[in-house]
Amino acid sequence: MSLIKKMHVFILAFAVLVVLNCCKNTSEKTGEALIESTIGNDADVDLEDEKIVIETKEGTFTSDTANHSWPDEIPKSVPEFLDGKIVNISTRELGASKNWNLLFEEVGDKALSDYKTKLKENGFKVSSITMGGTNTQITGENNDLIVVVMGGDGMVSLSVGIED
Repeated sequence: MSLIKKMHVFILAFAVLVVLNCCKNTSEKTGEALIESTIGNDADVDLEDEKIVIETKEGTFTSDTANHSWPDEIPKSVPEFLDGKIVNISTRELGASKNWNLLFEEVGDKALSDYKTKLKENGFKVSSITMGGTNTQITGENNDLIVVVMGGDGMVSLSVGIED
């Protein structure tokens, strides 16, 4: 391929990247404006790839589908849920309270009963409810910490809250 053809291919590829980036930025800005107007213009919304951050006077909400690791900020007395794969992590900070919501998929059948045991071993007062045969809800309380785990059929939602 001649140098001129290589330059044309390079310029075309660069132009496509610029157009795609421009469109991405436009759709992000449109999405941010839509969310801000829905919540109220006092909200600051940032959409970036697989993450959304909404900040208001009351607090901050973050949802991240790119992060697949147990958050380091969760208090160490809360046992890590090790079964399955994290597909989304959301956090909410309102004043002194903070909540984490983690969604898992590919969770094994014994994961909820094993986690219930871990909560008890870590000093949580635990109660559980089985709903509809395969779905279970487990609630653990320890001082100002509340852990709620719900799931079945390979999917689990785990919520950790610090209430003051």
